[in-house]
Amino acid sequence: MLSPQDDKFASPRCARAAIGRQVSPLTRLRWVPALALLAAALARAHASDIALNPVGKHTAIFTQPPQHVPTAGMPDGPLLGNGDLGVAMAGPPEAQRFYFGKNDFWRRNPADASVMTVGSVTLSFPAMQGASYRQEQDLARAEVRGTFAKDGLTLRSRSWVDANGNLLVTSLHCEGDTPLTFLVRQTVGEKDLVGQGGGATVVEPDAMSWFTRKADALPGRSREVAVATRILGTSVRAVGEGGFQATLKPGDVVEVVSAVLTDLDAADFLATAKQRVAALRPSDLATLSALHQQWWAAFWAKSFLAIPDQEIERRWYAALYVLGSCSRAGKIAPGLWGNWITTDHPNWHGDFHLNYNFQAPYYIAYSANHAELSLPFYQAIGESLPNGRAMAQRHGWKGVHFPVCIGPWGLSPENPDGDWGQRSDAAFAALNFIWQYQYTQDANFLRVTAYPYLREVADFWDDYLKFENGRYVIYSDSIHEGSGPDMNPVLSLGLLRTLFKNLLAMSVNLGVDADRRARWQSISQHLSEFPLQERDGQEVFRYSEKGMAWCDSNTLGIQHIFPAGAIGLDSDPKLLEICRRTLQAMGRWSDNNGFSSWYTTCARVGYDPRIILAKLRAECDQRSYPNLVLYYGGGGLENVAGFLAVNEMLLQSHEGVLRFFPVWPRDQNARFGDLRAVGAFLVSAELKDAQVGRARIRSERGRNCAVQNPWPGQKVRLVRNGKFAEIATGDRFAFPTSVGETIELRPAERP
Repeated sequence: MLSPQDDKFASPRCARAAIGRQVSPLTRLRWVPALALLAAALARAHASDIALNPVGKHTAIFTQPPQHVPTAGMPDGPLLGNGDLGVAMAGPPEAQRFYFGKNDFWRRNPADASVMTVGSVTLSFPAMQGASYRQEQDLARAEVRGTFAKDGLTLRSRSWVDANGNLLVTSLHCEGDTPLTFLVRQTVGEKDLVGQGGGATVVEPDAMSWFTRKADALPGRSREVAVATRILGTSVRAVGEGGFQATLKPGDVVEVVSAVLTDLDAADFLATAKQRVAALRPSDLATLSALHQQWWAAFWAKSFLAIPDQEIERRWYAALYVLGSCSRAGKIAPGLWGNWITTDHPNWHGDFHLNYNFQAPYYIAYSANHAELSLPFYQAIGESLPNGRAMAQRHGWKGVHFPVCIGPWGLSPENPDGDWGQRSDAAFAALNFIWQYQYTQDANFLRVTAYPYLREVADFWDDYLKFENGRYVIYSDSIHEGSGPDMNPVLSLGLLRTLFKNLLAMSVNLGVDADRRARWQSISQHLSEFPLQERDGQEVFRYSEKGMAWCDSNTLGIQHIFPAGAIGLDSDPKLLEICRRTLQAMGRWSDNNGFSSWYTTCARVGYDPRIILAKLRAECDQRSYPNLVLYYGGGGLENVAGFLAVNEMLLQSHEGVLRFFPVWPRDQNARFGDLRAVGAFLVSAELKDAQVGRARIRSERGRNCAVQNPWPGQKVRLVRNGKFAEIATGDRFAFPTSVGETIELRPAERP
């Protein structure tokens, strides 16, 4: 069932065949070594023989040039990135432009802090004006392949951003009888190179063009970036200032390479960038390409899913591709638009909005077994802690309190006290800290990073809450941006339930703060109930007990369910029914700010799975850019989170118990591999012909495991590391595990 031989795309040999069918002749001729190395990596990596193939069939196809590049929001063109450098592609066949963005390239003026574009490089092919246009963004290999044809002349391209270094590579191949002359020119920021403080030089017989750009100058730090570009494989000549011309002969391959470095990447960033491209040879690029594809093969090997609706499945893989392309451990976190910044004035500064936007992209990372992608988030929050403490003190509160807008290095792009009436931002950010520990059980992360932060958030709320008539009450906390002095907003009540519940368990785990537990327990037990109201004769949630009652333009009224996580399938059936009635009354299936929370909320409370899938498919069809990013008015990168709903339909664990296919149509076959569950378990299973087949659980940390019986009414056989072990009974059962142990579950009466 889960073995390679049962999947027609499973073996490395089949993977190579599938890859070969999807690439151009140029790619097959020049990158056979890379494909061979990729196949070897797949054979070695855990579960990779089944992980690559589902993603390998999914690409994004572009049949016309992008319409929204440059943009102050999310580009609609092909996207490349390595978690630091991002490249957004645009332009017609005769003027193909590559926009550079870097997560760490910010202007730090306190009055207008924002992320900025670095600049761009343009490849001009005058003879290709009016040519046909086709680009293919290959998710599995993180590359974009272009085909442009006119009058018997075909130009093929292959572009990729090195997963292991800040290098853009574009390989060009010409088919036909006529040589193709092209021009390479760079742009600094939003303007041309000339007069913008950049420089250019020509080195014979190869040309190199370069520029630098300064964001700002701070004491002890000059925030600058350098881009150096060079052509390999043909002779070149300088054309004007900053440009050079070359000829592509039929059958030849020419490569254009650009290195992009800031002063955070290298002290002598300009010299390093120039040296990087000057030293490259075509054979070096073949090696780099192989290592690049190896990195992505390992990335995709970490988890997979396969479901009947191929469009939803494709967007699921695209969501991970986007997140993997713009977030990387050790690098600055991406803002609202990822690292695809094409203007100096992105919407909302391109910053880190803490009233959900900054947290949301990482929601999908934990259960998709990519928790490492969230690490830049904790760094950004940690850098803002001094400001958050100072903000709380200015208002006479304890602990930490954040404004809505922050940036890297503790920046405050807007008013440093600008919480827009919302007291929940720090507690909202706490969710990601909680999930990182729950899903990985990383004790060092808990002790050093998560627990100290959660304790400071708890200090704020311990001080801010009012105890009245036997309950804790929240006053003057806007549920919506600027909605006024709302009392007991439903979102904050949900956040605090999750915060104090987990803080108590973590305190016991670490053996610290025993003197605080009684207070935290009291808050946890005596928080005000979720406010309710009647609408159209049905009891539903109220947005706040006093103040905003309802809103037809957001999903805040259900975010205590998700992301706050205060309600789940184990909750009181009456409460779950109120949840479902609220969802029906709200009907926010398409919402400018709600995609990251709505669909997962539906899965968390057992809403009709057929409706969830149908509505989710409609969003894929109606809201998707050609690059497979769903775009709404409220943000761009955050929308990858909406596809967490698929994970939650296939496997839920947030309540501490594994549920297999809990909210999935029983007549739709589905399978998944190595989804990550709370407790640091990697879980794989298949639903076929309305029955759960064998399920596999791999324990990373040796925690006890609780399972909702996948075969109700039947006994369950545990097979530990390939050997028959005990039999479990009951609708729910638990069993111990050891570090690295693999446990297979199967109905006891089956062989």
